[in-house]
Amino acid sequence: MARQGCALTKQEVRKIILLLSTTDMTIAEISRRMSCSRSAVATISRKFGIRDYAGLRSEWTMQKTNS
Repeated sequence: MARQGCALTKQEVRKIILLLSTTDMTIAEISRRMSCSRSAVATISRKFGIRDYAGLRSEWTMQKTNS
């Protein structure tokens, strides 16, 4: 069950970033694995510019980095 209303630790955020950037797991799959809400995972993806969903729910592209 997802932990709603609880802050994620820095380690959990780093793990979510890693899963978003290196796997094809959906937001729902990542949220189940990390026991957090889907909106938390989506917010992290947006905040760190990891995936671009372009208004779609199940398709995304990786954001281009400026490095």
